[in-house]
Amino acid sequence: MPAPPGPAGPGWTRRASGSAVLLFFVLSGGLWLGSVLSWQLAQPEFVVVLLALAAFFPIAWLAVGIRTRPVWALQVREEPARVAGAVLEALRDRHPTPASPADVGHGGLFRRCNPVLRVEEPLCFIGIFRSPVDASTTVLLFPRSNNRESLDRLRTAIRARVVPSG
Repeated sequence: MPAPPGPAGPGWTRRASGSAVLLFFVLSGGLWLGSVLSWQLAQPEFVVVLLALAAFFPIAWLAVGIRTRPVWALQVREEPARVAGAVLEALRDRHPTPASPADVGHGGLFRRCNPVLRVEEPLCFIGIFRSPVDASTTVLLFPRSNNRESLDRLRTAIRARVVPSG
């Protein structure tokens, strides 16, 4: 879903992490399987309860996950070295430090990113990912801070440096 218009501009999109989507499918499948098994065991009360949960709970879980732990992505058609340089320039006053994908805690999200940076204020991780499918480079931002204003300013600064003018 696209980011709302605001200080960050229209270039950033909010995405769900792969683990949140995978958990959605596991929860959905588990609840549906439980309802089928309850039907086979002649437990109609459990069938109704599990079907009601399967219709609501996985979607609510995914929505909460997207809202509380968003992953922001800015996709541009530039070389990764130029994008990484622009991101470092935008973060110069925030003193970014190199990080490994394991430092993020969600190493799968950043496993093919090069480089991965840690910013202390606001606390977040930023990775540069080159798509093997097309000629695009994606800047991933995984915030660990709840300070929305500071994150908006950070996204605006990165977008201003990364996205070519004109």
